[in-house]
Amino acid sequence: MKQRIITAIWGIALVALANFLGGIWLKIFSALVAAVALYEFYSLFRIERYMFYLSITLSTFIIFSNLNISSKILFLFVFLFLLALIESFKNRIASQNIIYVIFSFIYIVFPILLLVMLREFENGKKLIWVPYLVCWLSDTFAYFAGLTLGKRRIWTSISPKKSLEGFFGAMVGGVLAVWFYKFGLSGKNFDLSTMLISATEGMILSVVAHTGDLFASMLKRQQQKKDFGSILPGHGGVLDRFDSLIMVTPIIYFLAKFGLF
Repeated sequence: MKQRIITAIWGIALVALANFLGGIWLKIFSALVAAVALYEFYSLFRIERYMFYLSITLSTFIIFSNLNISSKILFLFVFLFLLALIESFKNRIASQNIIYVIFSFIYIVFPILLLVMLREFENGKKLIWVPYLVCWLSDTFAYFAGLTLGKRRIWTSISPKKSLEGFFGAMVGGVLAVWFYKFGLSGKNFDLSTMLISATEGMILSVVAHTGDLFASMLKRQQQKKDFGSILPGHGGVLDRFDSLIMVTPIIYFLAKFGLF
């Protein structure tokens, strides 16, 4: 537990520094997170090393480039063509690996890119904290609700320690996270309408975060692994810490696009 707390403290400090500085520093931090997460994902599914190097190159380009999203997606399709061409000349059937590579960009790289893009909104300095707040508070409330009240364990095949009570506790944490952002950081008027809309958003986001955690557990269970990696003592790998965040971020980004954050 001590090691877990120490890792959490310097991890939060690093995230806070990157979010505060923004710009090139946030992109460097995000590119490093994406690189380590891709390495963990590719190691889990034993993807070929050359695919990893090409993926790192493309993911770095996607995060640092000022091209629009459509152009970046086009580059991803070009990348798909390149992998298929290379494997065809090797005269091998590697379609499963290629599918894993393309999925890794949808699952890891583009959500991290959207996290960087949150910082570019007019209220980006505060908005970028929403995914973290939702995930951290949902996780914290789920843990303590599960610890004190948890009896109904309905995900025994995927994540045996998670309980239905913890799930509802996570929803409370999600609501509080959105309220804190709306009424604390953004200074919105404390009225019933905003309160109810924010509560709905918080519950939906907490369910998404919980689903992200469960999906990551599915991937690990499939490969009979406990963690994605060991780079974060007491926490496992980068993907073990970002599994909820990468699910929540795209939802928050599009809600912000429609002026709901």
